[in-house]
Amino acid sequence: MVKWVVVELSDREYQVLENIDELEGPAPLKLRELLREYLQSTPRFKVDYHIIHLEEKKELLIEILEAIWKEYESSLSPLESWDKEKADVVRENLMEINAIRPVGSFNFALTGLLKKPWLTAYNNVSAVFDDIDEFSQACIATIYVLDFLSRGTFGQELLKDSTILLNELYLFSYAVAKKKAHEFQKARHSACECSPLAGNQLVA
Repeated sequence: MVKWVVVELSDREYQVLENIDELEGPAPLKLRELLREYLQSTPRFKVDYHIIHLEEKKELLIEILEAIWKEYESSLSPLESWDKEKADVVRENLMEINAIRPVGSFNFALTGLLKKPWLTAYNNVSAVFDDIDEFSQACIATIYVLDFLSRGTFGQELLKDSTILLNELYLFSYAVAKKKAHEFQKARHSACECSPLAGNQLVA
């Protein structure tokens, strides 16, 4: 649905807006990019920035999510069937976009460049995908952030494999914690409803 926004601009603001013609592409797209650059550069609006992109990439994210869960149909841990060459290729690509950094000879750690937007995306995936479990939410967040960091240069197969690697080794731990927290909240809510004191008030 198209929405119109009418604003009053100062002379200087209008002058800046007129210079948008120097950029390539249709004016509406250029204005959208300006808005997104502003959202991305303003800490309190970064959540909105990621939600916008999660909504736009919904079909792609679901498609890759389905491919990931197909991998788990044949093995509880898909990494066990990978050979060294495949694992090395995935790691090298992740290092190229600064998603991970080497630690010692054989291990690696997540960088803040991946972890910070991942946590933001993971905490807000449910706003766009409200019918998937915590582990699927983790997958969606990982696919999205890798696509974001790679500027769309990772193909679907690489996005799938990179997501499996990062989630298996690191990011599923957040899904486990989130699931336990949800289960605890549900149990506590049920206990309160079943309590004979529920609904009663103590009068001093």
